Amino acid sequence: MKQAYVVEAGVVVNTVMLEDDAKLAEFNVVDGPADVQIGWIFDGVSWSAPAEPASSFEDLRKAKLASITAFANILFSAGASLPSGLHIALDDGSRADLTAMAATATAAASGAVSWPDSYARGWITIENLRIPLATPADGLALAASVGDYYAAIVQHRRDLKDAALAAENAAALDAIDIAAGWPAPQG
Repeated sequence: MKQAYVVEAGVVVNTVMLEDDAKLAEFNVVDGPADVQIGWIFDGVSWSAPAEPASSFEDLRKAKLASITAFANILFSAGASLPSGLHIALDDGSRADLTAMAATATAAASGAVSWPDSYARGWITIENLRIPLATPADGLALAASVGDYYAAIVQHRRDLKDAALAAENAAALDAIDIAAGWPAPQG
């Protein structure tokens, strides 16, 4: 068996398998290299793969936006670093827990409730170590610091996306440095 190609207007539109002794002209096909695929170009002498289509400006913009999101997600995954070198998780659940702890700390600071031992024992880091929060003020300081870091990432991500959406051409889009301007780790 041998592979042959149906070529219309210089483009391979189909491949067929024929017996080795088949006459190609009877089937209106041409012989060619085994790696030729549908869509390849044949000029009567040589074969070539089709050129990759150029990316549209909107494709470039979508890729830039996806890169910005991916960069921010890396920072979110790493967590908020602390001066001790430990990290506080920034996922939705952890931020909700920090908010609840901050609300309790606010109430405890005003004397409405006592500061629970469960918080005083410490906040558990990504490294699975406790950061003692002896007082409501300690809890508020942790929540404010982590919240500020998270918000700075979100705001910078939005700034970069706004710049990408406002870019009028590929050169302007390419000039947006997605690695610059992110908040520095707090540790």
